[in-house]
Amino acid sequence: MKQSAVLRRNWLTFAVLGLILTGLGLSLVGEAVIAKMAQQAYVLLGTAGLVAFNAGLSIFGQAVIYRYRYLKAHGREETDRRSGQRRHRGRGRKRPSGSGSGNSTSEGGGRSSGFKSRFEE
Repeated sequence: MKQSAVLRRNWLTFAVLGLILTGLGLSLVGEAVIAKMAQQAYVLLGTAGLVAFNAGLSIFGQAVIYRYRYLKAHGREETDRRSGQRRHRGRGRKRPSGSGSGNSTSEGGGRSSGFKSRFEE
């Protein structure tokens, strides 16, 4: 449960911070456009706006990764709580009987049992 709580806190923190920075960046770029139309200095304001906007997108992207990890950990904890035992992970996991398709992917879709995503730790 501890890992799940940390992932949830990180997800919410990064999501809010990313959205705030994205909005700030768009506002600064808008102010730079207004300053340019008024023949005022706009380059630094526009650059700061683009930096804030891109940083916001990057931080929000990290929040999506934390959300994925949180949902995966939360689902695993719920499964463990219900069954009272750990799931088998990785190679050697039993596949559902009757798949008989002959390929190396599981029934659910797409990845072999030995694959580990770079988002999973």
